[in-house]
Amino acid sequence: MNITRYQFELLAFIEKNKLQEYTHRMLSDTLNISGTEISNSLDYLIQNEMIEKEGNKLEITKRGLEALEPYRVKRAVILAAGFGSRMVPVTLDTPKPLVKVNGRRIVDTVIDALVACDIKDITLVRGYKKEKMDELLEKYPFIKLVDNDVYDKTNNISSTMAVLDKIDECYICEADLMVSNPEIICKYQYTSNYLGSYSLETDDWCFELQDGHAVNYKKGGKYCFNAYGISYWNKEDSAKLRRDLAECYAAEDGKDIFWEFIPLNLRKEKYNVEIRQCKKSDIIEIDNFYELVLLDPAYKNYPN
Repeated sequence: MNITRYQFELLAFIEKNKLQEYTHRMLSDTLNISGTEISNSLDYLIQNEMIEKEGNKLEITKRGLEALEPYRVKRAVILAAGFGSRMVPVTLDTPKPLVKVNGRRIVDTVIDALVACDIKDITLVRGYKKEKMDELLEKYPFIKLVDNDVYDKTNNISSTMAVLDKIDECYICEADLMVSNPEIICKYQYTSNYLGSYSLETDDWCFELQDGHAVNYKKGGKYCFNAYGISYWNKEDSAKLRRDLAECYAAEDGKDIFWEFIPLNLRKEKYNVEIRQCKKSDIIEIDNFYELVLLDPAYKNYPN
């Protein structure tokens, strides 16, 4: 059963928040949808028995869950092959994703958020000190580990090449992000998108909004969106991405590019990647050892 974007947003929101009172104003403000569209979409969903209404209380029905099912995210790829040179000395012995911050491994914040959305088809690409990643299997025995043995000779495109067959209606996540708000990982996604927060100016990785879509992935910019390394790719874009990754990787100098450059820069005309906005506080990026010490003072006396 096909549903519109507005109907999807309403169904996904009510599924997440369960039976409770929902006013039109609250739904409009929260979902950034006009009051008219909220009314029209609710009428349609109620008439087609996808939502039950009791007074102001709304609840999704079995029929509504069936309508959402085609949009449920079932898999994720986590890129965790890099060295993390700016986190020396702690990364001399430990891959950055396994570094603990106040007792919790960085990558656990990503995995736990995925698992909370019933996503357990998770493939993690490892490289630097790859044998250490085996310890993840104690807590997450369902994770598939894939080796990238050329991580130190190529850019991150080689990690996506190592799991090319897994890029299919999935999240692609960086492993060195501390997810402080797990709700940024959603159970359902309507279309391809990349997580970002608006910034007047940044010296970090960002992209621009053009015709409603993310383009021009670059380092530093003004009036742009900080790029946080969590994206979702629908079936159509996944197929294009697999082809384009393989073609670009095989080309001269193809091993030296970031994989994001392909859909957001080099072949951006083929993709319509939305910006899924978040708050800067939703993800904590630890760029260097100094920032790690600020977050976890226990590292102040770390050896070396």
